[in-house]
Amino acid sequence: MTTHPDPAHLQALLDMHRVVDGIVEEGLVHRRNLAEVMDRLLPEVCRTIGAKGAFVESYGEDLGLRWFGSPANLSLFRRPEYQDIRTRAGSAQREVVVQPIEELLVVARPLDVAGAWFGTAGLIFEAGETRTHVQLIELVEMMCEELDNYLYAIRASREKHRIMMDLGLALRHRVLGEGLGQAIAVLGSAVPLDRVLLVYVAEEDTESMLHVQLYEGGEIKVDTMMGIADGDVDVLCREGSDYLYGRSHALLERFGFVDAREEVLINGVTKRVVVGKMLVTSKNGAFNTYDRELLGSFAGFIRQRVVDFNKEWRHLAAAFRPADVARLLQSDDYEQRFLQPREEDVAMLYVDIAGFTRLSETVLRSPSAVAQLVEGWSKEAVNLVWEHGGVFDKMVGDCIIALFGPPFYESAPGDRLASALRCAVAVREMTRMLPQRPEFAKLREQGLSVATGVNLAPLFVGTFGPNNNFTGFSSGMNNTARLQGCAVRDEILVMADAIAKLPRDSEFHFGEERNATVKNVAAPLRFRALE
Repeated sequence: MTTHPDPAHLQALLDMHRVVDGIVEEGLVHRRNLAEVMDRLLPEVCRTIGAKGAFVESYGEDLGLRWFGSPANLSLFRRPEYQDIRTRAGSAQREVVVQPIEELLVVARPLDVAGAWFGTAGLIFEAGETRTHVQLIELVEMMCEELDNYLYAIRASREKHRIMMDLGLALRHRVLGEGLGQAIAVLGSAVPLDRVLLVYVAEEDTESMLHVQLYEGGEIKVDTMMGIADGDVDVLCREGSDYLYGRSHALLERFGFVDAREEVLINGVTKRVVVGKMLVTSKNGAFNTYDRELLGSFAGFIRQRVVDFNKEWRHLAAAFRPADVARLLQSDDYEQRFLQPREEDVAMLYVDIAGFTRLSETVLRSPSAVAQLVEGWSKEAVNLVWEHGGVFDKMVGDCIIALFGPPFYESAPGDRLASALRCAVAVREMTRMLPQRPEFAKLREQGLSVATGVNLAPLFVGTFGPNNNFTGFSSGMNNTARLQGCAVRDEILVMADAIAKLPRDSEFHFGEERNATVKNVAAPLRFRALE
């Protein structure tokens, strides 16, 4: 500011400083909004320096441009000449204006907060004002300088709110990876991001569904969910798990993360569960306070998005193997594309423990022992269904029901049946070996076996009901259940007409055709046993 020799003017500048600083500080202490501060400030400024009026136009807490004037009923404020002054001092022209309007003299200038236009401010004097134009401009500048910090806080809040809105919008994307990429681009426009490392679990309290993502310059470089990695994805996931649960920093050493800011993503209040961690580095070497506030808020958005993703993952993982869940979640319209009910040729597998009731009553006896067997066997059986590319439909009593073909239907119908048969053999072998485990030792004398029915038939299949369970309906499905009921220990029965659809080079061999009359089915079931 120019040094001025006039003592009266210097006193006026000091008085302006005292009044504006005092009222702004009082407003901050008492948490008054911009309107309340302006209602006190502008009349006091006029009284202190002998101005006829004052005005400020700036952004309020509602993020809209607000105008404040004193006295509010001053006729000047309604004149077109005054509107022209506002335009000249506005965001486009940013002029310092000294303009006589009949008996008044208006002095206005743009408000500039951290290099950005943030409104206009001005004072109104009588046309016969004896102070020079330079002195009047200096008075307006003093008022604006004292308002800068206060208006900057509002600007920062406004900018942060805008960024938060954009982050929230980006992370609403149905595909987590797409949403994260967009959100990191939004954050990078406000914070000097260099690199971002995300490690999160798709199943809380479980390390098996962990994902690692690395962004450099806003671009994805590593994404274990999509198989994008310079190296072994399994190794990255193990290192990610070790980092997430505090066992090792090998992952950070691999990617050279030094002096990075870490945010831990925690879900829950009474039960606090770590669902992920985020590491970020700055292009400037360090983050300032504003950057850290945004990063903290960003971490909160990521945590909530990961939690929402986990819920979606868990729902799908009840039926589909992890690789298929990950693939489904890469499409924002996966429900319409892959899960909407449709008619397809699907291979069906029904398998249950042979003689289960007798075992329960004569060998296991206690309810807890029965539950332990069902829990242990069914978990292994479902894992084998997934290993062979199948979908777990449901469990009815001790019977596992699986479908082969969904959700992508990329293999030929005969290949779907072959996958179901391989799975049936694997479940049979697993069941035979189960008594060798110490927890099932009491079953060794009796042995453990399964009875299995397999079919390939048209099925109306997809998500049904209020819980969107993935299942199917058809007479072929019902007949497969009846076929399974015809099987004895270790027997895998397959519908005769389904066998004809197996690939010619199939490795399977079958016994002679048999038939059975079953309840509520007009024609006898025709089937053969897998040898």
